[in-house]
Amino acid sequence: MQAHIGGIIPISTVDWPRNICTVIFFAGCDFKCPYCYNSKIVEFKDEFLKDIKEIKAEIKKNLGFIDGVLFSGGEPCLQPTALIELAQYAKKLELKVGIETNGSKPLVVKRLIEGKLLDFVGLDLKAPFEEKLFEKVTSAKTFFKKTDDVLTNIKQTLSILKEHENMLHLEIRTPIVPSQMYRKEDVLAIADIIKDLHCRWVLQQFRPDLGEPIDQNLKQIDSPSKKFLENLKELCLKQNPNIRIDVKAAG
Repeated sequence: MQAHIGGIIPISTVDWPRNICTVIFFAGCDFKCPYCYNSKIVEFKDEFLKDIKEIKAEIKKNLGFIDGVLFSGGEPCLQPTALIELAQYAKKLELKVGIETNGSKPLVVKRLIEGKLLDFVGLDLKAPFEEKLFEKVTSAKTFFKKTDDVLTNIKQTLSILKEHENMLHLEIRTPIVPSQMYRKEDVLAIADIIKDLHCRWVLQQFRPDLGEPIDQNLKQIDSPSKKFLENLKELCLKQNPNIRIDVKAAG
């Protein structure tokens, strides 16, 4: 079996909170967020095709140094067969398994959870459930798929995570990007969406100098300040004091 794999970090100490992991980046994504740092791997290209045996060998090579394997992207849930096989392999090696996902494939997330293949989910909740803003921030709409359908899928993923929250370490991430997703009313709207989830919510600072965003014009904007993010955090805590919320400066 082959999979589109955009890259591998053999040993990471920063991608999975409190764990050392191997990070597998699946290529291909159904979102085309203008600010995406991983813009080089959002398309399915033949150059990314790798045999699953190679990926398994990489995971096994790192045994003794890692706590788990984190599947990122791109969007790993777009390649469910390969994702599930690799997750099963990691579990056989008695490693933890985590995914980073945009939440657009709820049935894949459910299958992983029900198969007892997941310990951690990092869910990127990129905008509140308002169609025009969500489409601006994600460019997720296609000829075959409406933005409303994408939002329905993400809501279903959140419901699945809520149902199984005692089995998982859950982290919600929201990138704060000037001109895209930065207004306090929009951040407060996300706080209202996740207020009943047992999770850590991270407001992530966009840094235009850290990669090549899909929209190159975003390289010209100023990064939101730490103070700006802290102010957003305080506003959210005033509205929902029980939310676990952190600010993360990129880099």
